[in-house]
Amino acid sequence: MRLLVLLLVLLGGAGLYLYFFPDSGARLLDSLQTPDFTKKTDRIYKWRNERGEWQLTDAPPPPGVEYQLTDYREDVNVLPVPPGIAKE
Repeated sequence: MRLLVLLLVLLGGAGLYLYFFPDSGARLLDSLQTPDFTKKTDRIYKWRNERGEWQLTDAPPPPGVEYQLTDYREDVNVLPVPPGIAKE
């Protein structure tokens, strides 16, 4: 019974702290991000077909075709930042 009361008091105190200092909760969540080794990575093959058109596939091209291999992580933005919102 004492353990349950202690647990409730600790949880209540933590809740009050996060309520009055919400930035500390955000910092805590940022520090608990998923480790890099568990983040999903997609492998993209970029190559030109016989007509000279670019091909982007998740499978390698036919044998003998030159290609570029790029890995994209799911947590990284690959689009350029629009000029209106770029940080200075």
